[in-house]
Amino acid sequence: MMLVCRLLIVLFLSSLASFAEAAGIQINNPARIEDVQKIVSTFGIDQGMQNAIRRDVENNNRTKPELFFDQEIYMRPFTVDAINLHTSTVLAKYISHDYAQKLLKELPKPVGKISTRLWLIEMNQNLDAARSEFNKLSPADRKAVNEFRSSPTFLSMLNALNNSKEERKEELAAWSGNEMQGRVRQARKSIAELMEISIKLGKDEVGENLKLSERIPLTGQRFFDQEARLTFEYLRANIKQNVRFSEELKALDLANVLKPANLTSHQGIENGNLVILTAENMFDDNSKRYDSLRASYTDALEKIVMSPQQRQEIIAVNKKNMEEILDLRIRRNEHLRAFLELKKQVLALCESSYGKIKVDGDTLLFDNDQDVNKYNSLAKQINIERQALLDLEKQDLEERTRTLDTFKKK
Repeated sequence: MMLVCRLLIVLFLSSLASFAEAAGIQINNPARIEDVQKIVSTFGIDQGMQNAIRRDVENNNRTKPELFFDQEIYMRPFTVDAINLHTSTVLAKYISHDYAQKLLKELPKPVGKISTRLWLIEMNQNLDAARSEFNKLSPADRKAVNEFRSSPTFLSMLNALNNSKEERKEELAAWSGNEMQGRVRQARKSIAELMEISIKLGKDEVGENLKLSERIPLTGQRFFDQEARLTFEYLRANIKQNVRFSEELKALDLANVLKPANLTSHQGIENGNLVILTAENMFDDNSKRYDSLRASYTDALEKIVMSPQQRQEIIAVNKKNMEEILDLRIRRNEHLRAFLELKKQVLALCESSYGKIKVDGDTLLFDNDQDVNKYNSLAKQINIERQALLDLEKQDLEERTRTLDTFKKK
């Protein structure tokens, strides 16, 4: 059982408070989106909104370290052009085609350029800076600017901005959420792929050309990314360890230790005891390496900066998973020790009867019923332990498959 089940989708929806007020009524003859895009770009509305989103992220990082966002990663989709398109798509519903056309004709004129410059100063600095710049204009220019800004053409844009505030806020929040969900899906997909490989390894369905992803996509949300990265790296390390162990075990050829041909010579019996001893050490070392990986993973998870609630959830899930893992590990080790011990007893029986045992094809022939009965009893017990190990392996694979299915549905 992996802790991946507790990975939750963490969404950051920008509040964009400066754009959030009452919704307005859409008009019947909306402007063309491409016209509104030019207006939005000319007045720097798109740039201003990008700055607002960035300020929201900075403020969030100062006040909520447990919800820290990597600004560079988070801001990648929020380019000025992308913001312009999303904003213009909504804004176009609130300004008429005619007024948009008129405004575009006025903006290249001197009064339009001055008004735009004052707008940008007010937006990027403050109202006082814009007033100071306005007061530097000639009386004629001040009059022209006042007339332009009180004209129906300019006021139509102001009304559109005001009336579309709520819908623009919702659009940007939905966009932000969708972008984050998309990143989360990509990160979770990388984890799911490793989980699938791990299950296939347990079923011997993975060939020699095994390729593992080196990196997991980042969302920008620190808590999620750290937890996802730790889980991803843990799974990769675990898969590599399993592949290594599987290769070592195959090279050891444990399955042939009790072949009849190997039980009628001193060399065969000696080699068999050496193989079992090596297997015992290998299983023990593999178990220690796995425990070390698990402990490092758990310790690192609990060091992530997170809210008290998140920390409580992680500790609770860790405890539950660890109990299940330990239970399976204890039962597996008991059967494994019994399995190897029984093989050693067969070797001991054959060594004690050396010279009295013959091989007929794949069958051992003992010279007395007592040894035959003892051998058959040991063979029966070995098969019972082998089946118990296979059943536990099947249970583990079924549990991991259920975990993967649950993970994919989140």
